[in-house]
Amino acid sequence: MLKELYIRNVAIIKEQRITFSPRFNVLTGETGAGKSIIIGSIALICGTRSSKEMIRSGEDSAFVSALFSQIPDSAEKKLMQLGISCDGGEAMLSRELNDGGGTARINGRAVPVSLLRDAAMILINIHGQHQSQALLCEENHIDYLDAFSNAAHELEQYSALYNDALRIKSRIASLTRDEREKQRRIEILKFQIDDINFAAPKENEEENLIALRMKIQSAEKLSKIDHLITRALYRTEKGYTASDLAKKATEALTDLVEIMPKANEYIDYLTEFTYKCEEIADEVSKECDTGVKNPTDALDKIEERLDTLKRLQHKYGTTVEEILKFRDDAKAELEEIETSDEKIEELTDELNGIRKQMSSIAGEITAKRKTAAEMLEARMEAELKYLEMIKVRFKVEVERSETFTPKGVDQVRFLISANAGEPLAPLSKIASGGELSRTMLALKCALADKEQTPTLIFDEIDTGISGKTSYKIGKKLVDCAKTSQVICVTHSPQIAAQADMHLHVSKHEVDGRTQSTSKILDREGRINEIARIIGAEKITDKTLTAATEMLDEASGK
Repeated sequence: MLKELYIRNVAIIKEQRITFSPRFNVLTGETGAGKSIIIGSIALICGTRSSKEMIRSGEDSAFVSALFSQIPDSAEKKLMQLGISCDGGEAMLSRELNDGGGTARINGRAVPVSLLRDAAMILINIHGQHQSQALLCEENHIDYLDAFSNAAHELEQYSALYNDALRIKSRIASLTRDEREKQRRIEILKFQIDDINFAAPKENEEENLIALRMKIQSAEKLSKIDHLITRALYRTEKGYTASDLAKKATEALTDLVEIMPKANEYIDYLTEFTYKCEEIADEVSKECDTGVKNPTDALDKIEERLDTLKRLQHKYGTTVEEILKFRDDAKAELEEIETSDEKIEELTDELNGIRKQMSSIAGEITAKRKTAAEMLEARMEAELKYLEMIKVRFKVEVERSETFTPKGVDQVRFLISANAGEPLAPLSKIASGGELSRTMLALKCALADKEQTPTLIFDEIDTGISGKTSYKIGKKLVDCAKTSQVICVTHSPQIAAQADMHLHVSKHEVDGRTQSTSKILDREGRINEIARIIGAEKITDKTLTAATEMLDEASGK
């Protein structure tokens, strides 16, 4: 259930912290007091689109958080599948809005808004005028029926097969080309493959060529360095090298062996030094030697090869690895085109096999939908008759589609006759605003056991409905509150009187700024508020008496 809602700097709400009852809650107040802002704040938690206009004027950001507690096991398992843990059966969802867009969080961890939306859908369901209008769209009817049926497993299987079929159809389409286009593509691919193979690029070849070019261009300087190091360390025509001097020192130390304890140690050092001088000189000579007899010809060949590699890079990829991958992909495509007829035949056989499976599973789904349709019809008629649509007839029409669709092979639509003697017709043709609200409430009640949503929110479910029917709606909301928490924005005294908790929303000025506030009403406050709703601005003894009687009747007194 939604235990606590915190709102800061949203529209005319400066700051509010609202605690809800686990059962039936109502929000009442004058038009424009801020009831819709509270529902809109909950909608933000549900991942609805936000805008900077929602931030209170003069503030940099807005913030909403919702603490859910006593999360049922079924909902907790679904949250776990999303990677969300519920410590102690609780979860905190929050949303901050600012100029940069804002941040969504679950249990303090930043998450994408899409994940916030998915989590909220498990915990809460908001029904308002928008949802009633969604009932008029026949494309949504199949989803309502599927929520009532027990076809979730079959629908999951069918969906996987449907996606496989789309993938295979796409492959077949890409392989199906006219012969002229096919030959053009074959020639292009062969040219590209031969072009790369003829050049035969190698890993790190460009880097090695650039290094060799630099060495050749610096050959004169390198030769001088080589000559200097060789003369200094190992070999010279005049004087002594470091190696020669080390040898002489070694010979001299030999005469000190008997009188100098470390003489042998120093001899070893100098001997090793002599070898090192020779090794360094040889290594330097090797590195400075370009191995090129004609530097001009060598540089020309290097530049020509670098140009070849750059041409390949420009056409096929920025690195040798990318170029070689381009070639391998071209080879694979060429092979696929050259064997396309056989591949198309193979894919067609696979597609036909998948379609057979789809047809079989779709048949099972249709059977379950038709069974569910009969049950939903009976349930909806019973619910609607209770809500004062006495002569109502409700029909769930399930007809077979000519093609496979993402949801099977069925077309589903709801038909209704609200008055005796009238033919069944689509909801959009005959349902008034009040009838549509009652139909949506009846559908919610019918699906309550299937959806198992912990918190249900009804925003002005009583629109266009008379007093007697409002009382019945209130009783139906009380029934819903036995299995789910219910929060209802209402202008109906009959509904407000039946709530377990009554929240009054009002607005007033503070330091010249309008602020919306809310408070939980006690019995006296509820009597006054219900009397206000009954008599508008004028509260009389009669409206107070009527309000008291409504509360007493609702509480069983």
